Amino acid sequence: MTYIVQPGDTLYKIARKFNTTVEAILAVNNIPNPNLIYPGQLLEIPKGPVPPEEGFYYIVQPGDTLYRIAQRYNISLTELIRVNQIPPPYIIYPGQRIFIPGVEPPTPPPGGKVYIVRPGDTLYSIAEKFNVPLDALIRLNNIPRPDLIYPGQRLLIPAPTSNAQEEPEQ
Repeated sequence: MTYIVQPGDTLYKIARKFNTTVEAILAVNNIPNPNLIYPGQLLEIPKGPVPPEEGFYYIVQPGDTLYRIAQRYNISLTELIRVNQIPPPYIIYPGQRIFIPGVEPPTPPPGGKVYIVRPGDTLYSIAEKFNVPLDALIRLNNIPRPDLIYPGQRLLIPAPTSNAQEEPEQ
């Protein structure tokens, strides 16, 4: 199927609209830079992959490689590449959403929760929203660059802390 890029479109929006992946659109259209699409551009839209029922979506972080992600979740590198239809040379980029097959997503600590990053969120605003220390949020989620989080990213939120600090009695 052919699609004409509209003003405001991103590959992510187009992929969601047609139930496929950014990676699949990149591969079929031989697009080297996913940030350089333009209104009026013709894109071939591949039929989207049907991910296995078990698993979760992971947002690629700076410094991630397919190999490290496969190791972290104890899955086969070949399976990770196949499920996500990542073409050679198997390049991934920060902010990219990839499916981790056959694995339960990490669970929050007792009293914590899961939060999906929204546009405009910062780690600081999320820490304030849930009344948790910023450094605890960064450590729990193993975030290498706290200035880079992405909409759709799944964050574990630790149990809230109390802001009330008692004054020592004299």
